[in-house]
Amino acid sequence: MKIHNLKVNGINEPLGYHFDYLTFSWELATQHVPDNLSFTIEVAKDSTFLDIVWKDEIIDTFNTISTTADFLEPRQHYFWRVSTENSQAVSHFETSKMDELWSADWITYNEKSLPSVRFSKRISVDKPVQSARLYSIGLGLYEVELNNQKVGQEYFTPGYHSYDFIEQYQTYDVTDLLTPEMELSFILGNGWYRGRFVFEGGFENLYGDKQKLIAELHITYQDGSTELIVTDNSWKTTSTAIQDNSIYDGETIDFGHTIKLLTTVEVNDTKQNLQGRIDPPIGIVESFTPCVFYDAAGQLILDFGQEMTGWISGTLPANKKRVIFQFAEILQNDTFYTDNLRTAKQTFTILNNDIQRFIRPHFTFFGFRYVKVEGLSEHEAKTFKAQAIHSLMDERFSFSSSHDKLNQLMSNIRWSQKDNFLSIPTDCPQRDERMGWTGDITVFANTACYNMETRAFLGHFMQMLSLEQKHVNGAIPFFAPLPKVDNKEGLNPFLTSAGAAVWGDAATVLPYTLYKHFRDKGLLAKHIDSMVDWVDFIYQQDEARGGNRLWDFGWQLGDWLALDSGIKGSVFGATDSALVASVYYYLSANYTAQALHILNDKRTKFYQQLTEDIRQAILKTYFIENKLNLNPKTLQSEVEHIRQNMANTFAGQSIPTRIDTQTGLSLLLRYGLYPNEMAQKDLIDRLKNNLTEHDGFLTTGFAGTPALPHALLDNGLKQEAFNLLFKEAAPSWLFEVNMGATTTWERWDSLLPDGTISGTDMNSLNHYAYGAIEDFIVEKLLGINLPDVIDNTATYTIFPHYTDHLDWVEGRLKTPNGDLTVRWEKNGTRVSISVNLPVRTKAIFITPNGDYQWLQAGENHLSFIA
Repeated sequence: MKIHNLKVNGINEPLGYHFDYLTFSWELATQHVPDNLSFTIEVAKDSTFLDIVWKDEIIDTFNTISTTADFLEPRQHYFWRVSTENSQAVSHFETSKMDELWSADWITYNEKSLPSVRFSKRISVDKPVQSARLYSIGLGLYEVELNNQKVGQEYFTPGYHSYDFIEQYQTYDVTDLLTPEMELSFILGNGWYRGRFVFEGGFENLYGDKQKLIAELHITYQDGSTELIVTDNSWKTTSTAIQDNSIYDGETIDFGHTIKLLTTVEVNDTKQNLQGRIDPPIGIVESFTPCVFYDAAGQLILDFGQEMTGWISGTLPANKKRVIFQFAEILQNDTFYTDNLRTAKQTFTILNNDIQRFIRPHFTFFGFRYVKVEGLSEHEAKTFKAQAIHSLMDERFSFSSSHDKLNQLMSNIRWSQKDNFLSIPTDCPQRDERMGWTGDITVFANTACYNMETRAFLGHFMQMLSLEQKHVNGAIPFFAPLPKVDNKEGLNPFLTSAGAAVWGDAATVLPYTLYKHFRDKGLLAKHIDSMVDWVDFIYQQDEARGGNRLWDFGWQLGDWLALDSGIKGSVFGATDSALVASVYYYLSANYTAQALHILNDKRTKFYQQLTEDIRQAILKTYFIENKLNLNPKTLQSEVEHIRQNMANTFAGQSIPTRIDTQTGLSLLLRYGLYPNEMAQKDLIDRLKNNLTEHDGFLTTGFAGTPALPHALLDNGLKQEAFNLLFKEAAPSWLFEVNMGATTTWERWDSLLPDGTISGTDMNSLNHYAYGAIEDFIVEKLLGINLPDVIDNTATYTIFPHYTDHLDWVEGRLKTPNGDLTVRWEKNGTRVSISVNLPVRTKAIFITPNGDYQWLQAGENHLSFIA
């Protein structure tokens, strides 16, 4: 038996992290083991485990245990091990400074703001070092160097978070990097902190007008003595060759820049917001070499064959006065094209390079497939590599099938996730936005967790959500972090509003989904109050309006980017937004009740009753006996009046709001919100007819698309569901594949069938929201269904659905006890299925005729007439 992949709070060997709780998790690799295997988990201050500070035993098939962090001490290195009868594994973690006071001061410079600065200190070490830890944060973004060599393989530190509420510092083990004489330096750029950010041209200095740094180097010598080196006004500050730099516009490095000595000053900024990090590092994950060609305008272009988030790097020849790399998603008319980037310049410029040297950007990233090069020959340009960069997470799921275009779709979904999981889950990585939109991750969360180990990444994002939620009195903003800008006429309303369905429901969907996938009670407990506060935010407004248990008030976006309004280019769908909001009110109350039940919280009953009350209100409002009510009172509700006014203001047209849209029908069917079987049949007939009216094509947006394929298949419309998935004309997932996409699009018609872009105001070719279709592929096509959240026995349900669109399909999901693999092959009417089930894992297999069959650990082979 092998115990491996030990993690604390979703991170392998976390160094200098903040721990509100401790969740220890591990994986098994073995062929045979008793189901009731008991594990002993121990935490000690020494590698010999003589000084044990915490110990527990558990029989848990999810290989996870959570506890409080009360026993932890500041800057302490802990060892922990998992052991069972004949096997054990040891790992370690280290705490941050915790509540320890900072001896260092924030430092900045006295001169006017510069795009980049360097803080440095000469250090002498005259005896053997036992250990050395550097605790630091530079705002906006920073990199650490010792003797002009970068420390570590992490980029974009400290990442993007709500700097006005929390400042998360990093910890570096520099024990082996110290030399008798050395220079410790920090290079700082603008980043999200003070560089241009937020759409519509953006704002500068959102969190501060100058870069600043705080750092402490703690050295312990082998003789037991210690030394502390801190930032203060004795540090040297200079300008750098890095000139203009911003998230949107790129970076300029001028090697001809005369380095200027600046005046270092200590600033009395608060240290109360300093906290150890909780997020995974950001790193380079893959490199690509280009195809090189000249476009129709005669411009030198690098094509890396894959849209990605990152940058390019390589060796720049000597004596290059001006070299420019510009980044783009697509070509138009065989020509380099950037109009859909709006005001984002996406440019990396090198000036006055005198010697051959390796170059890369430092404080920016690009969303791109194509790079236009000026100032280099074709031979010189093709030596540059593209490097994909994102927050580092283990991948959990792999997929292959007999259908090449389906395989490409799955690749596209994964790439859009990787490209937009950089510090926070962004909407897009290329245009002047790149913000943590909550609605996108709400609908994509389940797919995201299948693909990757997202606990630390999404846990970090949920902390930002929670901090911003407190700022807006229990609501959830449309994106987090939420930049605080002065309200003025013409300001984008998304910056001053909060609390809409789907977007706000990230507060409940994310914790619930993460628990369903990873069984981390510590993480769930940390965010339970945010879940409750969000539901209470809706409930209190509901109560103030008479307690109708419908969410038919406030500003709602409805089914964003749906195609059923008949208004060309409209962002508003035709579905009654009160119906969409009320369904999510129900879901959030339900998820909160289940989470409270898991945590044995006494508030459970209230939210269970609230869930039922909302359900009954939906049934009463949207059904008349056994039929769908096509003219409910919500069509004249406050929320619809607000939405209509917005549509008239921005589009000059009224929205033909209805209940019986694909989205409305799918939401009711997907979540069982109908009074009886006859009402269910009415919904099914209407949905089938709606699809027929649209030649089997979808018309759904962000809210409806994730529900539609599940609703179809779960309600007997299997052929319609698979025909929808495998359609190749627009609008469809495979249309994007046919158009050469390597990521998923923001709009169903981001590109038109002739290859031209449909618009530039809001059009990204790298959005993950519609990639939510992957959970349908996992759960329905492959048939891998996770254990229920209240099931502690690791009992999966394997229920594949077979289609003539495929000859075979296979998927592999990493579980705590090994890989769970499902493969089916179709030969005429006969289907052969193999299910490889890990140890300590149970599964119920559902046959095509609905019979149940228990599977055993190991290989299971079945065959049916489908």
